[in-house]
Amino acid sequence: MTGRERLSQTRLLEALRAAEPTDADAIAALQQASFDDQWSADSVARLLSGPANLSVVAEREGRLLGFLMGQCVVDTAEVLAVAVDAEVRRAGWGAALLTGFERVASVSGAERVILDVAADNGPALALYTARGYETVARRDRYYASGRADPVDALVMAKNLAI
Repeated sequence: MTGRERLSQTRLLEALRAAEPTDADAIAALQQASFDDQWSADSVARLLSGPANLSVVAEREGRLLGFLMGQCVVDTAEVLAVAVDAEVRRAGWGAALLTGFERVASVSGAERVILDVAADNGPALALYTARGYETVARRDRYYASGRADPVDALVMAKNLAI
């Protein structure tokens, strides 16, 4: 499979599984390669071990291709971070991770999903909008780490079909 090859949604979803604390090092490495605000493997392991954890990973042949760190509290699931390896971006992995997370969240009792996204992150905004997320709030100058000028965060939400 080449990095940009698009696979069917079914094949993508088949590569998903629940994230486990043993994934912490690989998730932290991908998170650090993807974001300025970096998480340690210890902090990732704590999130993955928590009672609210609903995180998922995309994996092929033992290689972590992407992750979605999330949690669910009562009836609301929250996406904390999503990243896809640069070599396989634009192949549908982000959408597959989001779909997998939504399914797990719904089964766990979530009625809606919320997330924050940088207002200047066009690819993420396109993905979330296409998946039915709507902007419900704005956090001024929320993303500042590693940026010359802070960027607003858009708070987006989607109601899950029950």
